Amino acid sequence: MTVKDLAVETAGWRPLDPRMALVNLRWLLPPLGIIALTAVASGGVNWEDHKLQIVSALLFVYLTAAEIVRWRTTRYRVGDEQIEIRSGLFWRRHVAIPRDRLRTVDLTSGPVHRVFGLAIVTMGTGQALRTDRRDQVKLDAVAVAEAERLREELLPRSRPAAPPQEAAASTVTPAEEIARLDPAWVRYAPLSPLVFVIGLAPLSQAYNLAERLGIPVDLGGAVLGAVAFLRSVPRWLLVVLAALVLVAGVVGTVLLFAEAWWRFRLERDQRTGTLRVGRGLLTTRSFTLEERRLRGAELIEPVMLRWGGGARLKAVASGLRQTLDGPRGGSGALLPPAPLRVAHATAASVLRERESPLLPARLRPHPRAALRRRLLRAALASGAAVAAAATLAALAGGSAGWAAAVTGLLAVPVSVLLAVDAYRSLGHALAGAYLVIRSGVLRRRTVALQRKGVIGWTVTRSPLQRRSGLATIAATTAAGTLGAYTMRDVGYGEGLAVADEAVPGLLAQFIESAEE
Repeated sequence: MTVKDLAVETAGWRPLDPRMALVNLRWLLPPLGIIALTAVASGGVNWEDHKLQIVSALLFVYLTAAEIVRWRTTRYRVGDEQIEIRSGLFWRRHVAIPRDRLRTVDLTSGPVHRVFGLAIVTMGTGQALRTDRRDQVKLDAVAVAEAERLREELLPRSRPAAPPQEAAASTVTPAEEIARLDPAWVRYAPLSPLVFVIGLAPLSQAYNLAERLGIPVDLGGAVLGAVAFLRSVPRWLLVVLAALVLVAGVVGTVLLFAEAWWRFRLERDQRTGTLRVGRGLLTTRSFTLEERRLRGAELIEPVMLRWGGGARLKAVASGLRQTLDGPRGGSGALLPPAPLRVAHATAASVLRERESPLLPARLRPHPRAALRRRLLRAALASGAAVAAAATLAALAGGSAGWAAAVTGLLAVPVSVLLAVDAYRSLGHALAGAYLVIRSGVLRRRTVALQRKGVIGWTVTRSPLQRRSGLATIAATTAAGTLGAYTMRDVGYGEGLAVADEAVPGLLAQFIESAEE
């Protein structure tokens, strides 16, 4: 290689920000903090009795050194056609991503990163989403200003270039605000099953701390002792303990909501044709979505949130990563838990429609045979629960036997109510340019999918469905994180008619290929 070739080869490569070396020292804080806490509690550190802490400290030293090596060896270069990233000391890695394949450029900044003015840039292509993380690469970390510049530079423009006069006007046009956080929405935070999990979290944290400090804990004995204690205390004290656990859960969910959604703002940038979500208290997150990749919206109503009149809103778009839709928001989250009317208004604005296509008034109910199928499943499940409860009652006897019997009998009305609610949640419709599908009980989902986003149909009929004249018809799409959206237990003829009307001609070809 000549000197000229070497100069070309090394031109344009940029290192990560030098302040990242200081951020990497955060790995040393946990073990040093544990050792210091042990020293304060015991009046000194006996290294022979704290081998676990020493091993932990050495492990964190290794992690810190590895992060510093990664920082020193990582370089990136933005070219006209692709972005390249090199990393590794012994095992070298060179990633080249065509710029026209980039689908997401997201920015995240944790508390330590924010102290030093840094951000993590995550670039994704939208491929290999359900198997691994080879679809995305990270630059951890670059200066916040550089991260913003990278996002503006890498995301392709979804609108054609404007004339000079319009371009000059667009530079001063502020972004259109679609939604922002209302502090009153925090009331929806406790309407989650996590309220019970978080309420019991202090017990698990106390156990973990005792283990780290070398304090022996007999877990089995602790559980038996707790059961004996609960049997011996008055009933009013049990009510007080349950109330304390509930209060702890409410406080925990509120804090989790505040950390994830504080300073939430959803905007539309008319100049670049993108939607941008910014949020976070300690860890700030910025998510950008090109409108040309938007194929619809999804309304998510977990059962407790639905009882409170709330819902979450999520984008259906190509290139989204498959993540859990938890309280922190999954991939493509457009709105935190909020009033249902706000979710519908936001969906209409995001989709540029006069009213939300997700409105329940648009939906057609499914045949009564779908209700009978759910009642049959409820009968089988409740019968199994009653049989199991009767067996436990016969073996346990006394008060424990009565408790098991009552629990088994309660399973019957609960399962019937869930079956009826599952049937009432079923629905589908064609609303303008959208195919709307709704289903689910504990987590009811209503999706409005653009017809042009449907690339295929999957028709499934079990023997019992064929006998009842029903079918399960799934609309396959490249958008969203599920890959398909399903009309469950729809009338066979009606489902085929809706599918054919949604995408004329596509289903006919599908049926012909199936018959062959």
